[in-house]
Amino acid sequence: MSLTEYEEKIGYKFPEDFKECIKQNNYGYPENKFFYSWKGKCKRKRVFNYLFSFNKDDITSIWNYNNWRERFSDWVKYSNGEIENYVVFAGDAFGNLIGYDKRNNGIVFIDHEQLGSGVEKISDSFTELMNSLKSK
Repeated sequence: MSLTEYEEKIGYKFPEDFKECIKQNNYGYPENKFFYSWKGKCKRKRVFNYLFSFNKDDITSIWNYNNWRERFSDWVKYSNGEIENYVVFAGDAFGNLIGYDKRNNGIVFIDHEQLGSGVEKISDSFTELMNSLKSK
């Protein structure tokens, strides 16, 4: 695992609470998985399935998921490049992504079926997200 190497590659420094979690739980699956996202005034129940791995050779590596231009070129196109403001670090069981908004360190949910408009705010920090996870 080379979190520092990854930060250098993308030009973004993860907050300390996230770094501590990754050091102990790289590619981890939380026991409590459910949280809510907000799109306008609409509250939606979501699932936090697993953290991406920081090991380059793993299939679910963070190194693969944040390669927007090569892996998710449609997302770049339909979001007018806006998607590149996000650094995803986790996924749900349905192909959606969870990540940081690099502009404010907030956490967002990215719905892969709503290209260009599927970004929903989850929380203001990683710790807030972790504390919000519920068993049902």
